Parts: sequence; structure tokens; C-alpha cells
Amino acid sequence: MSKFHHTVSRREFMKIIGLAGAGVGGAALVAPTFHDLDEVIASESGGWKRPWWIKSVDEPTVEVDWSHIKRYDHRIMAHSSYPNAQHWGADKWRANREESSKASAARVGTKGNTLRDTALGTAGGYFQSYRPLIPYLTKKPIEGWMGVTPTNPEKLGMAKWQGTPEENTRMVRAAAICFGAGNIGTAELAGHERNLVYTHTRIGPKGNSTGTQWIDNWPPPAGYWRKIDFENVDVGYNAQIDGVDDCRLVLPDRPLWDISVMIPMARASWSTTGTGNDSTKLSSESNTGRYRMFHQSVYPCLQMFINILGWHSYGYGAGDGPGGMMPSEASAVVGGVSEMGRSSEICINPEHGPVTGYYSVITDLPLQPAKPIDAGIFRFCHTCRRCAEFCPSQAISHEAEPSWDIPKFDYLVPNMINAPGKRLFWTNTTQCQGFSGINGCSQVCRGICTMNTETGAMVHGLIKQTVSTTSLFNGFFWEMGKTFGYELMDADTWWEIAPGLPTWGTGITDWSSSLR
Repeated sequence: MSKFHHTVSRREFMKIIGLAGAGVGGAALVAPTFHDLDEVIASESGGWKRPWWIKSVDEPTVEVDWSHIKRYDHRIMAHSSYPNAQHWGADKWRANREESSKASAARVGTKGNTLRDTALGTAGGYFQSYRPLIPYLTKKPIEGWMGVTPTNPEKLGMAKWQGTPEENTRMVRAAAICFGAGNIGTAELAGHERNLVYTHTRIGPKGNSTGTQWIDNWPPPAGYWRKIDFENVDVGYNAQIDGVDDCRLVLPDRPLWDISVMIPMARASWSTTGTGNDSTKLSSESNTGRYRMFHQSVYPCLQMFINILGWHSYGYGAGDGPGGMMPSEASAVVGGVSEMGRSSEICINPEHGPVTGYYSVITDLPLQPAKPIDAGIFRFCHTCRRCAEFCPSQAISHEAEPSWDIPKFDYLVPNMINAPGKRLFWTNTTQCQGFSGINGCSQVCRGICTMNTETGAMVHGLIKQTVSTTSLFNGFFWEMGKTFGYELMDADTWWEIAPGLPTWGTGITDWSSSLR
């Protein structure tokens, strides 16, 4: 990458893509157009000052047919053994899981999995083994999907918080960022958006429904999932199913809003992920970091913040780290945080790229709904096949155009994991899960993505601005990414540059220049 930074000037780059001296030609395509001052300062973002080239649009850039969007059972998602065993056959899937365990043991001590790599990866996930205590408030762990309410406006001698949706959104955004979020999006769960809420979560108070023990015993009994219902009540609650507590989560059938929380992850360490049998503990720690930040800081603090104001919030049941109430990628897209990518498992954020984690918190605090965004990312994915080329399992589509039709792939039964209603480049999720279990792929598609380049170098900003407004140069940029070395990083190299990276490794910088 250093070759690109040090041999191509801004003027030369503009000449290359045909914008220098373009007048009303190519330059007009990437320049913002404002008709008056009111248009400049008008904002639907509720306090999110994004670059001019990220546009708000009425519909997501990935086409959605809401008539086909039904509530999804999260127990049959990609990480669940049951649907994958139906796709491949139970014997083949069990053999794959056994091979996965052996392969994981064989990686111990290899590059990216040395003692120091393992120490970092293991320490980064330590938070999952305990729950934080707040003895001066509750004497109990912070758990449960409605959070902790140590006090309320009445106890404080104040009235319940009342603000406009715009004021509330700015306030929640400020609080979320203070607690550690990269930013938030917002959407009203009204009408067809209600169908984004899961029917069941994949994790319950007794354990989860994703293991191989349920292949021949589907569905798992109460306690290994939670059922989500809407009822005509003012405040949500949880209840028993078959005598097991905390198995039924009830949302009020009242106006509700979704807060999409975006957590940036460390790009450099994520880029150490391998393309074969050499996944690394460094990329694993980058992935774990988003859960650490969200569940130990953003989520409990944001819930408590909303609750103290006199409102309610609903999120993740006890022990449910990755699930929540609705697909976090859908939350990010409808909430205006990110766009879908070629890999149908990944959202791409204009500011931070694909190395971002997403979470969803539902609230009855009125918020200003954001619109979806168009930064040219999904259009760029139509041309760019970099993730598909590097995917070691070849699970990502190479097609030129997305499709409404969900492929059956080589499955023995119709695709159980992917849900209809979106026009996507569909990923073979069972192939992805089967391969990564053995080889520890760790989503190399994120690390190698052209959008994973840091934005500290000015030229990357120019590219993003161009991509957002015209697809004319997308093919050139795709090839340029190969030419100028947008590659994965050696694990040992990461340890050399890590002391110079920003806090949490997520700031706007240009770590690639450190590799020269």
C-alpha cells in the first residue's frame, strides 16, 4: 500500500480517474450540490454529521420486498448445527464438527497462534466469563433484557423526560458514543418493520440451540431459546414456558423504535486473518472486542440511561451475547448506518468499512427515524469480487448481479437459513460454516475487502467520494486495489506496528504506511 501512498499525488490521481480539469464533466459527479444555506444545514441525521457524499435515501440500496419479509426464527441461523445438518446430511455435518476440533488443536503454536497471540486472544475474551457487579446499586449482576433501573424520575423528584424525537435522538447518540459506540442509527418499528423482530432467540436461560446435540432432537426444549411475542401491554415483561423462567419475552404492542449500535473493530489485527489453515488469535481478538465493548459498556450503560429517564428498553436476554431481538445487519441497514455488501453476511459502513459490529436495542423512547444511506458501496460490490476471490471456501457469490431467488446450492433440502425478501448476492452459509470450522477462516472477506483500507491517507477519501456518486470508475478501483497491495497482514508484523495504533485500534489512521 505504501507504493500507492508515495508515488501517486492527488493531482495525478485525479488525472487517472479523469476528474482533473473536468469542469462540468466527471468532477460534477463527485461534487456536492447545495441550492441554498437552508439545504446545507438541514439534517435528518439527529446529530450525526457524516461526510457529504453519504446520501440519505428512501429505500435501502439492496432492494427489499417487504411483502416477503416474515419474522425469522433465529434458532436456524448460520451457526446452528440443525439447519446445516439438514443441508448436508447429519453424518457429514457431524464429521465436519469432529474434524473442526482436531484442526483447532493442530493450529496451536503456529503463526498467528503463538503463545503471545493466544494470550491476547484469550485475555480479550475474559469478560465473557463473568458479569460486572454494581454493589452500590443492585448487589446483582447486570443481566436481563430490560436492564437495571437503579432509580427513576419519581424517586429523583423530577418529571419523566419529555423531548422531541429529534432531541431524543441527539441525546441517545451522545450517550451511546460516550459509552463507547462508534455511532447509532434509528428506525421506527411500525408496520412491516415489525417483521424484523425474531420469533425465537437462539439462546435461552439453560443454554443455546445451535449445538450438534439437537440435530436429531429438534426443536430443543424450553430453556434453550426464548420466544418473542407482542402483546397489548404498556411495558414488556418475561414469563415462563413449560415451567422454565425467562423463556418468553413480551414486547408491548405500542410505538417502538430500534437503536442500531455500531461498534468499530480493529482493522489491522483483523487483517491478520489467513486464507487457509492459518487463522489467527489476533483477528479473533478483533472480533471479540466488539462484544467486550458492547456488552460491558455500551449496552448496560445505554439501557440504564434510557431507564433512568423514565422510559423502557429491550435488548439481550441473560447469556445472549450475539443474538438480541432482531438481525443486527437489518437494523444497521434500515437505521441508516451501513449498506449491504457482496457477502450477504456482512454490512459495510462508509466510515469504518466492513470491520464493524452491529447490535440492536429496542425502546419506547420516541426517536427520529433515519433513512437508509447510499454511499455507493453496494453498487461497488456489483463490480468488485475481491471477497469472493479470496474466500477460501468459495462460499461468496461471483455473480454480476444480485438475485431475489435464494439458491439451494448443493443442499439436500431447500435452503433453511436464508430468508426471502431481499435482492442479494447470496452466500452459501453452510459451506462457509463447514470450511471455517475446520480452517478457522475468521471471515477473511472482511480483512481483504477494499473498503477495509484505512482513511488516514487522503486518496482513500477521494475514492469513497467517487464511488458514492458514480459507478463509472468502480472497475478501475477494484483493479487498483490489487495493484497497490491491499493485502492481508502477517501476524508478526502486527506486533511490530501495534504500539503505534490508536486506542482499540479503531481510529481514523493509515496503518498501512507503517508496513513500508
